[in-house]
Amino acid sequence: MLTMRIGTKLTRGIRLGFIDYLIFSALFMALGLCFFVATSNCVFAAEQIPAPNKSDPAAKIALSDKISTSLSPIKTFHGKIGKKPVYMELVSHGVSPAEVLNLSKSFKTVFDFRKARPAHEYEASLNDANKLVRFKYKTGLMGEYTAKKNNDGSFDVIKKKIVVHKETVAKQFTINSSLYNAILGSGENEQLVQNFAHIFSYDIDFYLYPRAGDTIKILFEKKSVDNTFIGYGKILAAQYVGRKKTYSAFLFNDGLHDGYYDQNGHPLKKSFLKMPIKFGVKTSSFSTRRFHPVSKKYKRHTGIDYGAPKGTPIFATGNGKVKFSGWKSGYGRVVIIRHPNRTETVYGHCSRLIAKTGQTVDQGQTIARVGRSGTATGNHVHYEVRVNGKPINPDTIKTIKGTPIAANRLSRYRQLTQARLTLLQNPPIKQTDKLALLNQEQPFSN
Repeated sequence: MLTMRIGTKLTRGIRLGFIDYLIFSALFMALGLCFFVATSNCVFAAEQIPAPNKSDPAAKIALSDKISTSLSPIKTFHGKIGKKPVYMELVSHGVSPAEVLNLSKSFKTVFDFRKARPAHEYEASLNDANKLVRFKYKTGLMGEYTAKKNNDGSFDVIKKKIVVHKETVAKQFTINSSLYNAILGSGENEQLVQNFAHIFSYDIDFYLYPRAGDTIKILFEKKSVDNTFIGYGKILAAQYVGRKKTYSAFLFNDGLHDGYYDQNGHPLKKSFLKMPIKFGVKTSSFSTRRFHPVSKKYKRHTGIDYGAPKGTPIFATGNGKVKFSGWKSGYGRVVIIRHPNRTETVYGHCSRLIAKTGQTVDQGQTIARVGRSGTATGNHVHYEVRVNGKPINPDTIKTIKGTPIAANRLSRYRQLTQARLTLLQNPPIKQTDKLALLNQEQPFSN
C-alpha cells in the first residue's frame, strides 16, 4: 500500500509538470506571435511615413533639435565680463565653485583672472551635470585662451597663436595748423605724432618751429591682426622739411643699440632735450627784464615757461641725479637735477613730484607733473638751466653730440639711408610681412 501511494503521488507530479509545460509553451507562442505582428506593423508604419524633406526648414530644425538632444548634451553660453567677476559669471550658470577654482588654477600660468576687464569675452561649454567641458577666454585681438578638460578632471590651457601682419608704409604730411592735425587728419593716430616728435626732440621745438606749408615725411611700420590695426612698429626714417632747414633721421644699429642718426651718420640724441614736456606752449622766455604778472614789477626771468594742462608729464632733459625734490618758496613744488659739467636743470610749479632727492634719473624719464604751485597764475612748468650756479638761457645751452657711426659701418649706413630716402620721396608704399609673436600656441597644465 505504501508503494502504491508513493507511485500515485509521483504519477500525479509528472502529469502536473507536463500540463504546466504545455500551458507555458502555449503562452510563449502567443507572445511571440504578438511581438511578430507588432514588429511587422511598426516596420510597415515606418515605410508608410515619408522621409523628411531636407529642403524644408522646419524639418531641418526638427532634425537639428533631435540630434542636439540625443547626441550632444553640451550647452554653451558666452558673453562679456560685466561688473561681476568671472567666478560669479560661471557660478550663476550652475558651475560649482570647486570647478571654477580648478579652472582658475589651470589658468594661472598664462592669465590671472584678477586682471579681467569688462571688455573681455568668454565662452563656456557645460555637460548635463553642469561640469565644464571647455572654456574660452578672450582679452582682445592679442589674447585668446582655451581650456579643455582632461579625463582626470584637470584642464589643459592653450594660448592661441596670434599672427601679426606688419606693413612698412611711407607717407607725407603737410602742416596747415599743427603737427598733430597734419598727422591725425591723414588717418593716423596720436602715437605716431608722439614717436615722430620724440625723434626730433633734441633739435625742434614743435610749438615754435613749425609753419604752415612745412612737410613731414615718415617711413614707418603698422601692425594689424585680422585686418584690425593694433599699433605702430618702428619709424625707419623721417624728415621734417622746414622753411630754412631739413631735419633727417634714420634708424640704424651701431652694433650694440638701435639709434637715430642724421644723413652724415651723427646721432640725433644729445646731452639735453630741447624742452621738458613733449608739447607745450611757450608762455614766457628767458629775460633780464620781464613784467611779473603777480608782483606787477619788472624782474629778471631766469628760465622759460611752458604752458600745458595740469598733470602733463614733465621729463628730465638730461641724465643726472636729483639734488632737491620738494617745496621751495615761489617755485612751489620743484625738482632740481644735477648733471655733469656743473650743470643743473630746474622744474618748478609742479602739481606732483615723482622723482625723489638722491635718485638717479635718465633723460626722458618722468620726474613730475605740470601744475601751478608756488607763485603762478596758471598751469605751466618753469624750466631753468644753471651753469656754475648761474642761470643761462636754455635755448643757448651747448649740446654735446654722441659718437658718430664707426668708419667700418659707414658704407652700409649710406646704402641704407639712400634706399630709405628713395621710399620717402615716392610714397605711398606698402610692404606686407607676417610676424609670429612670442606668444606662440603652447599648452599649459596645472
